[in-house]
Amino acid sequence: MLGGNRWCSTDQTLTSTPQAQFATELTWNINSREATASVGYDYILRQCRIRGRLDSDGKIAAYLEERVNVGVNFVLSAELDHHRKDYKMGVGMVVGE
Repeated sequence: MLGGNRWCSTDQTLTSTPQAQFATELTWNINSREATASVGYDYILRQCRIRGRLDSDGKIAAYLEERVNVGVNFVLSAELDHHRKDYKMGVGMVVGE
């Protein structure tokens, strides 16, 4: 219970192969009777990892992490919020593990 709001949440994860996982989540605010649903995926390739999420609020997110060398990863990310017209993109390097 946070700030007088009551929340109910459930999620499920499915591993279809050792490289691919899928997930769903449903969150419900009991007081305001608002619900949010989301689906996501996580796919691991030999040298990169791809993740994504889509939710009922109109948000879409994607994340790509590619291994350049041992301990060095290149990262691309994006989040699109169509409801609020908020669009974010990012590029980065992760050094060390």
